[in-house]
Order: sequence, then structure tokens, then C-alpha cells
Amino acid sequence: MSTLYHNSKRRGFTLVELLVVIAIIATLIGLLLPAVQSAREAARRTGCSFNVRGLTQAIMVYESTKRRLPAATDRNETTSRSGQWAAANTASGYSWIFHILPYMEEGAFYNNVSSNTNKFQFGPFSVGRAATAGGAWSGQNWQGTHAAAVVISQLICPSSGGGSTVESTTSGPTSGLSYSSEYATFESSIGNNKIALTNYKGMAGTHMVSGMPQPNGALQLAPDQSVPSGLASTPWSASRAGVTAGSVSDGMSKTVHVAETKERGYSSWIDGTSAWVVAYDPNAGIPYNVNGNWGTSTSGTPLITRCALSVQPALSPLVRYLPAAQFGSRMAVGMAFGPGSDHQGGITMHAFGDTHVAQITADVDPNVYMSICSRNGQESANLQE
Repeated sequence: MSTLYHNSKRRGFTLVELLVVIAIIATLIGLLLPAVQSAREAARRTGCSFNVRGLTQAIMVYESTKRRLPAATDRNETTSRSGQWAAANTASGYSWIFHILPYMEEGAFYNNVSSNTNKFQFGPFSVGRAATAGGAWSGQNWQGTHAAAVVISQLICPSSGGGSTVESTTSGPTSGLSYSSEYATFESSIGNNKIALTNYKGMAGTHMVSGMPQPNGALQLAPDQSVPSGLASTPWSASRAGVTAGSVSDGMSKTVHVAETKERGYSSWIDGTSAWVVAYDPNAGIPYNVNGNWGTSTSGTPLITRCALSVQPALSPLVRYLPAAQFGSRMAVGMAFGPGSDHQGGITMHAFGDTHVAQITADVDPNVYMSICSRNGQESANLQE
């Protein structure tokens, strides 16, 4: 009888085989990682779109209540300075974002500030603690957090890489490219708490004229209401709204109300002096609307070849979207960024008056972009989404 012998030794993987398996796994990971990153960015874009649509919905509820759209600022647009409080017309105004808070489920916050500022007669950067010098604190008394330092998650783009507070010194993440020195001064008066940021600004108009935004945007900078007679001696105390919905004669569905921005310095959500952008590069001169087309001369030709989405800030040579001198030096440094974002592909979210959101990139036709950012230009150009 024969005996069968079984060899219990098992042959292991050779080094070559292990390397092949590792290479296959690495290749699969390399193929999957971009897909995962794309899926994550798609989710972030969806979240950003939800944010900006929510803001526009709140704007329209505000309009149905007040019979006016909010202005970018509710105070003196020609003299107010960013981040400033004084019993004078140099004080910053409350932003359009602040005034739509009650329609964003932030009514209690809004009412607290109203109570602490004598119905907003004291500005968004006031820090007084006496009954005669109210401060814009968000709590029931001055021991609460200052309103300017309250972070509102809906105002932060999920793709933003800059955090939720402004840069107020040259030592911030942008190394001095985008910062606001006057906010640093204010922060020292509230226990060095940081001012909260917004990644969304109102479209104030198409371009700058003599240091002011052309008042043809849906959320124009200047209030469109007169100062109440009871505040004639203290006009800086008047809280006022913007234009009527009827002034948006191009149509709500064709007019941008809110644009995304990656500005890091002048990006306080509560500061009406800086809560806006314009559609054209403020460094590029004045464009002219001739028969619905935007050109570089009074004849309407040649057509413009750039818009605000094309501005690329730089420290050397110094390039800013809105240099301080372009806005009457009411911002000590100036905005580095206008419309823009950290989304992949250069996508920047824009919300229209009918609350739909468009993803616009820098290669958009500049003439079309100007047309959709004007509320009453009677342009024939339309954005192809």
C-alpha cells in the first residue's frame, strides 16, 4: 500500500508580485481620488448655491414687507467710512445683510441690536454701554458678543479657504493682499474678538463714477429714501432702504442681486460701507451703455473686453479690485477682490431677483455680464446658462 505525502508548505508572494499589487492599488486610488474630490466640490457648490439663494429669498421677503429692496448701506453713502463709529456722518451704515436678518430666522438677533442701539440710531460699530450711548451688542446687554463679531454660517461659502472672520492685519493668510486696517482698530475695542465675514455681497451697480458705484444695481449703495424729518439734525442716525422693485425694469429674473466674493479684508457682513461690489473693473476707466451695448467710449465702440471677474489682485506690482482712492479713501486699504470664489473652475455664484442662481466664470462675455448686473439698462444681451 502506497502512502501519500502532502506538502504543507505554502508558497508566499514574491517581491515582484507584491509590487504589482501595490501598483494596482495605487493606480485605483489615483483614479478614484479626483472623483471623490469632484464629488466633494460639487457638494460644496450645492451648499453655496443654497446659501446665496436663501439670501435672495430673504431679500424678496424684505421687499414684499417694506415695498423696497434694501440698499447696500442704510446711512450716508458719500461720507461713511468702513468700520467707523462716531456721532457723525462718517459712521458706517448697517448692511443689506443685517436688514434681512428677520427673514433669515435671525429675528431675535436683529431685535437685540435694535434694543441696544435705540432702534439703530447708533451704528453697527458702536460700543457704548450707557443708555445715552448704545452699542451694537447682540446680547440683551453689553456683556453679550458684539454683533459685528457674530459668525452667521449661511454667509460663509463651503469652498472658501479663508475661515469665517476678516483679515485685519498684514500678517493674515493673504500676507497683506486682502486686509482692512480699520477693522483691527475696532477689534481692539471689543476684547480683540474678530469681525465676522461674508462671502456674499450685494450688486450695487455696473461700475464706478467719481468714487461712487453707478446707482443702477438692484442693491444700490445709496439709500433711496429721504431722511425722516425727526432726524434732520442727525441724518447719520437714519436707517433707510433702497429702490422699489419697479425700478428693476430689466426684470427680476435678468438682474443679479447678490454675487459671491473672496474678499478677505473689507468683508464684514454688518458693514454697509463695504458689503457691495460692482460689475466692471474699477481700474479700467468708465464704460458706456449705448443702445444696450457696453463700450469703452461715448460712441459705444469698441465693446468692453473685461469685467470685474477678470481682476487678478497682486501685491507686487500692487493691484486691487477697488483701490482706496477709487472710493474716496473711505476704505483705508481698499478691496482686493470683487466678484470671485474659491470654487474649482473659477465658478462664482450669482443670485437673481427671481431667486435662481447662476454659476458664472471669468470667461463670460463682459457685455453680457454688465447687462445682467444693471437693473435698468434695457440691454438685449442675456446670460446663456
